[in-house]
Amino acid sequence: MLNLKSKFLAITAALLCAGAAFAQDSGPLIDLLVKKGIINNQEGEDLRVELTKDFVANTSAGKLNLSSSIADFKLSGDMRMRYEYNNQAPEIAAGGYLLSNETSRTRFRFRLNGDVTLQKGWTTGFALESGQASDSANQTFTGAADDYGVFLARAYIGWQPSLNWAFVLGKQKNLMYTTDLRWDADINPQGLSEVYKYFIGAKDTFEFRGMQHFIDDRTEANNAGPLRRDTFMFENQAVYTHWFAPSNLSSLIVALGYNKYNQSTIVTAPLGSASFAGSVRKQDYVTFAGEVNFANVNGAGTAFKLYWDSSVNTTADTRAYRVYNLNRTQFSNGGKAWLAGIGYSYGLGKMQGDYSAKLDYRSVGITATDPNLNDSDWGFSKDNQKGFELSLVYNVTDFATFGIKYFDTKIIQKGMTFSLGNLDHSQELLVDLVVKF
Repeated sequence: MLNLKSKFLAITAALLCAGAAFAQDSGPLIDLLVKKGIINNQEGEDLRVELTKDFVANTSAGKLNLSSSIADFKLSGDMRMRYEYNNQAPEIAAGGYLLSNETSRTRFRFRLNGDVTLQKGWTTGFALESGQASDSANQTFTGAADDYGVFLARAYIGWQPSLNWAFVLGKQKNLMYTTDLRWDADINPQGLSEVYKYFIGAKDTFEFRGMQHFIDDRTEANNAGPLRRDTFMFENQAVYTHWFAPSNLSSLIVALGYNKYNQSTIVTAPLGSASFAGSVRKQDYVTFAGEVNFANVNGAGTAFKLYWDSSVNTTADTRAYRVYNLNRTQFSNGGKAWLAGIGYSYGLGKMQGDYSAKLDYRSVGITATDPNLNDSDWGFSKDNQKGFELSLVYNVTDFATFGIKYFDTKIIQKGMTFSLGNLDHSQELLVDLVVKF
């Protein structure tokens, strides 16, 4: 197969000759080439890198005086307006529910990202957003038009000494391959992460990913035992990515992982939807996730996806009956969670007219995920639930999307009134307008 430069010699030569400023405006054309199947996703990203390097090498910083150590400085973000309707029906000890709690509100979210590429493999960056809770930056329009705060959501330093190794320290994007079954996409872990990537053939990769998540800092002088230990979560994952010949557009990803906490205690509950304060012990999760992508199934630019995720707590008995203090004779340990879904899309979600649809079903046992990390937009972060989620997104313009998300859940173990698993049923409808910049 021809490499990127030979494949697009005429195109790139013409574009680069047109001026270095083209590097900043090339995104829509590259997206179009990917959508038409002329190039694949990886070749598109390689072309972006080439054009950016040319722009940096041949264009002055203009009125913005940047340090000579900066190779690339990118500002991006989004503004989201949301209508939200939800219903929660708490479980009672006898099973069933006495009432339903309904909420209808209008909300917004603002995010601003600054990512800096430095010389010799170094990177750094930050992110600002409109909410303090780790799993949501949403703010409700209320308070008689009072102003809203802005919070630091990411602050990191990265170093990539080679194509094989990468390290990041600080509050950062989640590098683990996962779905929202276990990790809310809004949460930015804080700590140290490492990636080793081994290249197989033209495009296949095998990666080892590790993360040491600094959860809570304890005061050693005034406490004893678990109360004096800082709280950590350790997660490791092996990820294999295979691209199918001859076009190398369809792919398979599988990820096997292990997730463990130290013997410590969270004293103050984090600002989350169903946060838990208490011991983090006996959360030892074996995870398996993946996806199969079929490209151009209904013409150029279309794609069909099968995806899944799962989590098994190997110490669920102790978590359920000694940490959560559930009644062993009444409830099982609920140590398993799984998700299975399908998706269909046209385009990459970057051009007007692109769209995507996803539908999944999941079942989440009471000890199978960490309620401080799982998705707040499914079941309000509660465990002991099963149900489906539907998501639709349409690109109104290249930079604006309209989306609808709906979920419906039912309780798994009836009669449970423990706060992390006490919803008899729940529903939520989210209607979003997002503008990206």
